Amino acid sequence: MKENNDEMTSAEMERQDHVPANKGIAYPASSVQDNMRRLVAEGKIDEAGADAIFWLYSYAQENGFSYDGCGRAVGLSGTVVFRLFRGDYPASYAGPLEKVLKFRKIEHERGKQLSIGFVRTWAADQIFHACTAALYDGLPAFIYGASQTGKTTALLEFQRNHNHGTTKYIRMGVRWSKRRVVRELARACKCFSETSHSVELEERICRTLTSRMLLIVDEFHLALETTTDLAAKEVVEYFREVYDRTGCGLVICGTKVAETGLESGKNMLLFDQMRRRGLVKLVLPDVPRRADINLIARGFSLDAPTGQVLESIKVILRRYGLGMYIKYLQKAYALACKAGKPLTWDTFSATANGYAALANMKTEY
Repeated sequence: MKENNDEMTSAEMERQDHVPANKGIAYPASSVQDNMRRLVAEGKIDEAGADAIFWLYSYAQENGFSYDGCGRAVGLSGTVVFRLFRGDYPASYAGPLEKVLKFRKIEHERGKQLSIGFVRTWAADQIFHACTAALYDGLPAFIYGASQTGKTTALLEFQRNHNHGTTKYIRMGVRWSKRRVVRELARACKCFSETSHSVELEERICRTLTSRMLLIVDEFHLALETTTDLAAKEVVEYFREVYDRTGCGLVICGTKVAETGLESGKNMLLFDQMRRRGLVKLVLPDVPRRADINLIARGFSLDAPTGQVLESIKVILRRYGLGMYIKYLQKAYALACKAGKPLTWDTFSATANGYAALANMKTEY
């Protein structure tokens, strides 16, 4: 192995990572976090510097960069990036960190520009506030609401705006056991390995997450209604343990089935320890506010709906939720573009009525 101050080739970095350099960085996130804690303890960098280096690591992972590719993006050599992640850079960290922080600021501004298509409704605002409180106050937050009210869209947008290592998002699936949850969370934390046992993955996860990070668990009701009571208990207790051990912010989001299961269902006492840790609780209304209907319409260059159009939209919202309202607008917009005409409420009504007719087709004889 070469001395710390020598440049390394991609092949040499590849051999240490045990993966071809052009397929990304195999060095696990938990090891990077261990190295950052060591550097802070040794006084070589501060907490902000540790966060910046881990942000760069997460950025490289999300974009599939090799050490060389990551270095080119930041303005550093691949060897310097390699040494930063391993915590054995031989000189002062001030120079590389200055470039990393400058690059992170640029990427943050670019990220803002990419969110033009996201409509920040009143409900999305409340979700952002709950997530922010969980992230910066280190408290569990519980978000409940009916299906198709924009919860997942807002959570994913919050993650995108607080990404590259700060916010981890996991979406629960049907009949997920604790073992499956651990595997999926390890993937989200970039510390998964096919050859690692569940216990080892649990340790890697806890070494990756810190008190300056946020974990979002979406569709949590699936853990309560599609598994056995014992399996549900194991999942809930595991997330409680992760929160207690790492001090990370935690957001639990689901339908009102989750609220019933955690607060007043048959397992209320079983989940009491989890519920008592949460000081932030948000229960969203089943239908959006009138202001949000108008706000979304403006996103499609439409005036606020009135009269019969508004009444039909209210029916859609009560029956199908906000997601269907947006889908109808998107479909109507596509049809208008295809016809070379601007979108109008007449086009929207024709689209919505057309889909409604499909559900009420009758035989002719």
